Amino acid sequence: MKNKKEYLNKKNNYFHGIMFHHFHNTKKHKSGQGSISGKKFIQIINFIGKKNILNADEFLEKFKKKKLKKNHVCLTFDDGALSQYDIALPILNRYKIKAFFFFYSSMFTNKPDLLEIYRFFRLNFFKSVNHFYQEFYNSLNVDYKKFLKKNINKIKKNKIM
Repeated sequence: MKNKKEYLNKKNNYFHGIMFHHFHNTKKHKSGQGSISGKKFIQIINFIGKKNILNADEFLEKFKKKKLKKNHVCLTFDDGALSQYDIALPILNRYKIKAFFFFYSSMFTNKPDLLEIYRFFRLNFFKSVNHFYQEFYNSLNVDYKKFLKKNINKIKKNKIM
């Protein structure tokens, strides 16, 4: 396979997935970078159109048979976050949508990924993300503004979006 785009177009197969990570509400899950509310999730489903969202098993089958259409979409959830279970899953059930859920496999090893623990800590014990980073760099005796200014070109070069 030379490149994915060429392969998918030549074989008349399309792969459209929308990936979600974190959700927030007013009860248990705080708003943070990249999180969305249940209401926003419903708006996204309605915008895409329920008829265009394939259940995970149907999506996989159509993909294998190269029968996906441009408008077909699957929903995926990464990292096994509790907010997905508490907020997104009831909405999926209401709309009768079966999605893909991907979990950290590191939780089954002696070295689990601590990203979600760090995120929880940052969201629940600091006023903001910026406050967290200020405290983090202060604890290292590093002036974060100078650090950012010094490394701005590296940051821009490596920034994905």
